[in-house]
Amino acid sequence: MLRSAFLFAILAIASLTNGLHFYLRDGEQQCFLEELPKGFLVTGHYKTEEWREAEKRYIENAGITVSMTADDNDALHRVMNQKGSHQGKFSFTAGNAGEHTICVQAHGAQAGGWLTSSIVKFTLDIGIGEADDGGRAAIEKIKDISEKIRILNAQLEEIKVEQKYQRERELEFDAATSSIRRRVIYWAFVQLAIVGAVCFWQLRHLRRFFEAKKLV
Repeated sequence: MLRSAFLFAILAIASLTNGLHFYLRDGEQQCFLEELPKGFLVTGHYKTEEWREAEKRYIENAGITVSMTADDNDALHRVMNQKGSHQGKFSFTAGNAGEHTICVQAHGAQAGGWLTSSIVKFTLDIGIGEADDGGRAAIEKIKDISEKIRILNAQLEEIKVEQKYQRERELEFDAATSSIRRRVIYWAFVQLAIVGAVCFWQLRHLRRFFEAKKLV
């Protein structure tokens, strides 16, 4: 059966950050309480490290997955239900003032073998910011994404213009190459005709010379 342990912490309303770490086994759940004012945004990040007996130290294991939940104890409402990798970020907004229970659970640490589960070091940093005024942070994030999309569109337009210019240059080059090829062939025929005419004239002249000398 999974064991749950509660760590109690009362936080001031002012903006602050809590950093803590604790140890749990694979599949074990760890919970703690936060006293939150209404509408305040809770953000944070976490990191897990697995104990490796052979190396006698904690190392990162990308195979570990982390489950995180946050519940409003008074309203009996879950405000966050998140699953992520061995390290990541999380955030939620307190809908009501009062105690909120935050629980974490790690899965996938198997270095302890089949009979014993491995020990996981869980580092957790929680920050309480100002009230989320109607999703102000989300709006700012959307604006930032929109600006990046606008820049990407402008870059795409520049690429299209450059590609069009390159195609026009290629067409001009092909046309010039074809023209030069036609001219080369034309002058080759002209030169061949001139050489043939000269040969014919020389042969005729030699024949008349031999006839005049009565050699033929």
